[in-house]
Amino acid sequence: MQIKEYRKFHEKVYIERMENGLSVVVVPKKDYQKTYATLSVRYGSIDTNINGKTYPAGIAHFLEHKMFDKKDHDAMDVFSKYGAGSNAFTSFNKTSYLFSTTDNVHENLTELLDFVQEPYFSDAKVEKEKGIIGQEINMYDDEPGAVLFFKTVQNMFPDTPLNVDIAGTEDSIYKITKQDLYDSYNYFYQPQNMQLTVVGNVVPEDIFKWVSDNQSQKSFDEPKDVKRTTIKSAEIVRETTHYMDVNRPKVALGIKGDSKYNGDIKYELSISLLLQLLLSEGSEIYEKMYNKGIIDDSFGFDFDCEDQFNFAVLAGETEKIDEFIDRISDVLVNFTDYISDKADEFELIKKEEIGQHVSMMNSIEAIANNMSDEDHDFENIYDEIEMIKQLELDDLIRYGKLFLKPDMIVKNKIFPKN
Repeated sequence: MQIKEYRKFHEKVYIERMENGLSVVVVPKKDYQKTYATLSVRYGSIDTNINGKTYPAGIAHFLEHKMFDKKDHDAMDVFSKYGAGSNAFTSFNKTSYLFSTTDNVHENLTELLDFVQEPYFSDAKVEKEKGIIGQEINMYDDEPGAVLFFKTVQNMFPDTPLNVDIAGTEDSIYKITKQDLYDSYNYFYQPQNMQLTVVGNVVPEDIFKWVSDNQSQKSFDEPKDVKRTTIKSAEIVRETTHYMDVNRPKVALGIKGDSKYNGDIKYELSISLLLQLLLSEGSEIYEKMYNKGIIDDSFGFDFDCEDQFNFAVLAGETEKIDEFIDRISDVLVNFTDYISDKADEFELIKKEEIGQHVSMMNSIEAIANNMSDEDHDFENIYDEIEMIKQLELDDLIRYGKLFLKPDMIVKNKIFPKN
């Protein structure tokens, strides 16, 4: 058992790997009544290739839906029986199953492990699910915010698995078969490719023993090396325009990051702070654009840095789309001109970011989700605070020059149909 102690925060993180390879992370919070657990699989929407065979887009999300649906019951009903709320989600690179409860932690933990590690698929249930997910896809296709984001991602990563919505398309999900689900499950849902994270009023040694006993009662196939999908560099699509039922135009800029820095935590923190320094609500640039009507309260941005990709999306509603694009593009490309004298503002941004991290420590959900993937030498929310403190303005400039390249910026616009 490995113990990472963070004395400044009076916290300990306990890590143990089971004999079958399952990683278990426990963060005890003795003053909390609630316990939150996630079982995460390193398998997301981009992982559509297994040993040279390409599976239909959306299969990871489809599989997540079907895991709850057993032969004679719904796993969610079992969690409800034990007083827990349960859910699941699929992202580009991960699938997570979770529960939250104030009672019966062991029973709910057993159900979480059992229903995820004991798949059941039938032809009839698979066919029924296609209609349900098809409706979900249509719903998102009609949601302008979702379309704006995903079309921008597609512009940055054409001809890659990121070019398709996480749920897939109506055409792709109708190609999914029961055997496809079993193939994907057997390849990716191996214990050594999964992590259980438990945060709450628990005793780590108790959790480790309970999980070990549960796993020892099951038989697993010989572990196979899991090869994740690599997002190969592709030409970007510089600009696209769409027409939808919206009242006001929407616009987004996407910035495709250098794949060499995928999963680099210092790079991720630096770029996130750089964007905040340039364009957060308290910045000089934001205020000027706001006062000129170029942006409004709908404006926002996000930076996503994973092991397979990294990118930023900046978006909002505006009648002044050209001014939005020109002004923000100028700020991004010439960012050094805007931050070279902003040392004091940078220190303030750092303090605000540290404050947000400290606030996250009061949320067992935030802690668990932050720790739900033991990559990057298991650097987590507590490590990130120390890393933020050590960052200097020169770090932002150095990483910013690697990220904010003019030839990696894409544009996406949505106009009202009329």
